[in-house]
Amino acid sequence: MRNAFKAYDVRGVFNEELFPEDAVRIGACCADLIRQKACIGGDVRLSTPAIKHAFISGFLSAGFDIVDIGVAPTPVINYYGLNHKLDNVTITGSHTAPDVNGLKFFDKLGVIYDKRLRKIEEKYLNKDFSRADLHNLGALSYDNNALSEYADNIVKRIKLARKVKVVLDHGNGASCLIAAKVMESLGCEVVNVSAEPDGKFPNRDSEPRKDNLVYLQKRIIESKADFGCAFDGDADRSVFIDDKGVVLDGGIMSTFFAREILKNNKNAYIVASVDTSSALKKIVEDCGGSLVWCAVGMKNVEHGLLENKAMFGGEVSSHFYFNDFYPFSDGILSCAKLAQILSMNSAKFSDLVDSLPKFPIKHAKFNVKNHSVK
Repeated sequence: MRNAFKAYDVRGVFNEELFPEDAVRIGACCADLIRQKACIGGDVRLSTPAIKHAFISGFLSAGFDIVDIGVAPTPVINYYGLNHKLDNVTITGSHTAPDVNGLKFFDKLGVIYDKRLRKIEEKYLNKDFSRADLHNLGALSYDNNALSEYADNIVKRIKLARKVKVVLDHGNGASCLIAAKVMESLGCEVVNVSAEPDGKFPNRDSEPRKDNLVYLQKRIIESKADFGCAFDGDADRSVFIDDKGVVLDGGIMSTFFAREILKNNKNAYIVASVDTSSALKKIVEDCGGSLVWCAVGMKNVEHGLLENKAMFGGEVSSHFYFNDFYPFSDGILSCAKLAQILSMNSAKFSDLVDSLPKFPIKHAKFNVKNHSVK
C-alpha cells in the first residue's frame, strides 16, 4: 500500500489500493506517534464508514482515546479539533472520484500533517508501533455537537449589513450537512443545488470545475442571486460564480479577498501560492499590505500564515484561509465572508470583480523526464 501515501494524505481506490486492514494499521501508527486523544470524522463517501471504523479500531488498540464526531465537512472536523485541543483525522476523498477515499491528518490548529505524515508512513512500512494490553485499550466516545459548534462560531462572528441571495451547489457532498444552515442563519436567502448527501455524486463530480457548473450558473441568473458557490466533496474549497454567471478562479478570488481585507487592515500580511496572478501583488502593494509568496500546497500556505501572522491566504485551487478565524482552508467560511463583503457594498459582485487589475495568466500541466528542478 506504499503508493497510497501521498504528499498530504493517504489515498487510493477503496479495496484496490486502500483496504480497511490498512486503516487499522495506520490508526495504530498514528496513535503510537501522537500518544494522546484525538478526534475523527468523515465525508459522505460510501467507503467512509468502513475506513473510519477500521482506523478507530487501530487507534484504540494502541491504547489511546478517540472521539467520533460523525459525518462532517473537513473544516468542521478541523474546528472541533481546534476547539477541543485535539489532533484530528478526516476520512475523505476530497475532490476525487467516488471509488477513491483516504485519510487526512491535522494538528490541534487544524494544520495538515507534513513531517508527521512521513513518520506515520515510516512506522507503517516498518511495522514499528506498539499495541496496548487488554486493560489499557483506548476508549471510544461520540459527540454529535460538532456541526452546531462550528455553525455557532461563524454566525456569532460574521454580521451582514443587508440580505444577500446565494445559490449553493453542494455537489451532493459534505457541505449539504451545514452550509445552507450557516448562510441562512446569517440572514441570507439560499437556493440549494444538489443538496442531498450522496457518496456516488450523481449530479456532478466532487471537483467543482467550469465545465460542470453550467446548471449552477443558470440558477444564479434565473434567481437573480448576488453570487453562487460550489463546494468540493469535503467543503474545504469553494469556487465562486458572480451575479452574471461567470466562474471565478482561485487567483481572482484571492485578489478580491485580499483587497477587501486590506481596506480595514492596511499593514496586514497576505500569503499566496506562486502560481497566482501578479494582479494580487499590485493590489497588496497599492493597499499598503505585505505579500508573502509561497510554494504551491496547503502546508506551505498554512505555514506562511502562521510564520507571518498573516490575515489571509489564497490558492489558485480555491483554498482560502482566513486567519482571523483559524489557519486552515474552509469553503463554508469563505462563502460567509463573501456574503458579508457583498452586504456592505452597493455595487454588484461582477462590478467589484471587474474593478480588479487584469494580469492574464495561463496554467498548464506538462510532463518532464527529470523531476529534479533547480
